[in-house]
Amino acid sequence: MNCSELSGLRHQELSNGNQYLMAVGDEAMTREAADVPRHQQTGLEIAMQWADLPVEHLQVALKALEPQLRREHELRMAEQSALRKLEIEAIRAQAQEAAARRSHTLLITGLVAGFLLSAGMLVGAVIVGVAGHVVLASMLSGPSVIALASLFVLRRSDSVHTRAVARTQNAAIQAGANPPP
Repeated sequence: MNCSELSGLRHQELSNGNQYLMAVGDEAMTREAADVPRHQQTGLEIAMQWADLPVEHLQVALKALEPQLRREHELRMAEQSALRKLEIEAIRAQAQEAAARRSHTLLITGLVAGFLLSAGMLVGAVIVGVAGHVVLASMLSGPSVIALASLFVLRRSDSVHTRAVARTQNAAIQAGANPPP
């Protein structure tokens, strides 16, 4: 083969390669326009198809393929980001649900403890009152029952409320200590 035949063959390969690239590009554009799902080729499949092309054709093909690969990469990244956001939202929902469960358990425990304490104090006041200890019975059944119940049930203790309980208890103690003549 002489030089002119080689350059003619080279020119023919270049034009055939360009026609191939144009056909592949037209097919890709038609596929994108129709939104018809098609088998996604892997890099190995593409490399095997282009293995017999000259280097110049590969460079042109890679330049033509680069925008599509960039779009596909951005799509995959957006999908991964959306999945990550969904996972984070699910974890947040689980954490909020667990916190609500703990809060509910704490509230119910406080209600039960307040009821048991109040009932116990009232039963104790009745038992002590029947035995003749009126001052102790008044302390067990007086405002202290309300104060402890509000502490357990409402989970707060106001200073005004505490002072009122103390005044009432002092009054009850003084009334029991000073029996009427």
